[in-house]
Amino acid sequence: MKPFALLPLVCSLALPLAGQSIDRPTFGFSAQLNAPLGNLKEDTDKSLGAGASFLVQWNLTGGHAVRPRLDVNIFNVSSYEPRHSNYRESRNLSAAGAAVDYLYYVEGAPRGLYLTGGLGVTRWDLSYTTSDRIGNSFSSSYDRSKNTSSLSLAAGLGWQFTRIIGAEARFVHAPYKAFNLNDPTSTSRTEVNRDGNRLELAGTFRW
Repeated sequence: MKPFALLPLVCSLALPLAGQSIDRPTFGFSAQLNAPLGNLKEDTDKSLGAGASFLVQWNLTGGHAVRPRLDVNIFNVSSYEPRHSNYRESRNLSAAGAAVDYLYYVEGAPRGLYLTGGLGVTRWDLSYTTSDRIGNSFSSSYDRSKNTSSLSLAAGLGWQFTRIIGAEARFVHAPYKAFNLNDPTSTSRTEVNRDGNRLELAGTFRW
């Protein structure tokens, strides 16, 4: 079964909980920095990524909450350019996804410290390009892309400072497939499985 086929199931799990809401849903967004870990750290040359999410939250009784979200995250280009050479190769990674988070506010109300866990689906887009220098610019000699869809898991904690402003840190696991670039001199590009792990530091805003 394709991961995106599970998205309706993920959303349906949130509907019974949302029916217990004691307040109208609140809408918001988050802006986040992504610190890559593991394989993703290698594929991005340890560069930070950035992203944004659209949020809808239902606050339930007893400090529980359900929060569907839509995410877009972009990671910096990873480049390899040998010294004294006119050759260059690079990768560009982006991820778009949908998820449902469960939040638990320790104080029993939507304020202060909370814990969160989430389940979703992520689509990765990877582009791989080789190029040769011609004069002061580069001309593409090989261009290939790879798309991967996978289930994603998230876990973290946050702090709701006011009704509007909060901060959150979460670990995200969203696997993808990439091209093996461990041997830059090789002309063949085999596929390899990558863990897609990252740490997201986000500022959240709700209205």
